[in-house]
Amino acid sequence: MRITKLHLENFRGYKSLDLSLDSKFNLIIGDNGSGKTAILEALTVAMGSFFLGITNVNSRSIYRRDVRIQTYEHNEEYQIPVIVQATGIIEDREVSWFRELKGMNNRTTTVDTEPIKSIAKDYEIRVRNGEYLNLPLLAYYATGRLFDEAKNKEEKDENDQLNKRTITSRFRGYSRCLEAKSTHKQFRNWFAGKERAQISRKIEDLNLKIVKNAIISNLPDCKDIYYEFDKDKPQGIKIELFDDRILPFNSLSDGTRNFFSIIADLAHKCITLNPHLKENALSMTEGIVLIDELDLHLHPDWQRRIAAALKTTFPKIQFIATTHSPFLIQETSIDQLIVLKNNNISKIASGINLSIEDIAEELQDVKNPQWSKSRQHMFEVATRYYQAVKDGTDTPEMKCELDEAMKPFALDTAFYAIIEQEKIIQDNKKDKL
Repeated sequence: MRITKLHLENFRGYKSLDLSLDSKFNLIIGDNGSGKTAILEALTVAMGSFFLGITNVNSRSIYRRDVRIQTYEHNEEYQIPVIVQATGIIEDREVSWFRELKGMNNRTTTVDTEPIKSIAKDYEIRVRNGEYLNLPLLAYYATGRLFDEAKNKEEKDENDQLNKRTITSRFRGYSRCLEAKSTHKQFRNWFAGKERAQISRKIEDLNLKIVKNAIISNLPDCKDIYYEFDKDKPQGIKIELFDDRILPFNSLSDGTRNFFSIIADLAHKCITLNPHLKENALSMTEGIVLIDELDLHLHPDWQRRIAAALKTTFPKIQFIATTHSPFLIQETSIDQLIVLKNNNISKIASGINLSIEDIAEELQDVKNPQWSKSRQHMFEVATRYYQAVKDGTDTPEMKCELDEAMKPFALDTAFYAIIEQEKIIQDNKKDKL
């Protein structure tokens, strides 16, 4: 399953938008407020329509906060209707559907989701009858994925737990998958249960092995991962590094936890949704994954690693992410880079052949990225001063401003000499006059 086209009307900052998506990897860039997260949120509405056909799995409606507001000289007005329309490929079939909010007091329509809803209903019937068809992985990781913990409805009071039996339904893989919150607690509980069962039964658990291998092979410097049950030690998930240090998950840097959580959660979802695929669950599961600020808290080297790790470990997943990182932009191939400007698509491009300086200057509108702000400031002051000298409008204050701006570059002898030479030339011209 993947989405190939998205059409929006009056969704957040977009009056109208038409977007084509790559089947493998899509990276959305733009200034703050350019509409990157709005596209991801709209995609949760689109792909969440699949859940309208599955019992007890929440879809995503169009909310009041999603309605575009038009500002006039004396007033602001909501713009109605709001439309989210998508075209996608499911089991090699092209399918189109849309949802609409027709009024501020109306509910989001579902009648035009029948093409995707009927597929989901068919999937549910077949899975509940024991058929081993492949379920698509659908997930959204927002910027609060590390700290905003989703409430686990299964962890209510103990008396309530005794009256309810949690079954190992494959549809557990869709639990809170579109919530913009962390589900690490769910993964931790699953991991601990699997480790305990493996120890007590003395039999290797294949699903646990698959998830651990995905983490170990992608997390930099990771030698092993296990759950500490010893009550004389701090309990929880532990990471063993190649330098023999052992760190609890909560002691890891935000960047490491971000990297760990995405890889671990995706691997966990793959084997939950499609356990019949066994060791091929990660490589054979299709689906759509949205990640806001993929570079969140990551060192530049890790930013490059996470893009490659996702594409290699989950080759049939369609990834749609946002970023400000030029290092991630360099990982995009033809038509995988979506450049936004003022809630419009500026261009569809590729960053694979661009240097960091090219990306900053050509795609992110950073002037002279090779220069520091101080050097840029000095250049601008010098330009104004020498132009004023030529025009005969220079003042002693302007010369003092240039001298002050040049002070940080006194050790840069070649650069300083060029500027000084220019000053001498201009001073000589003035003397001749």
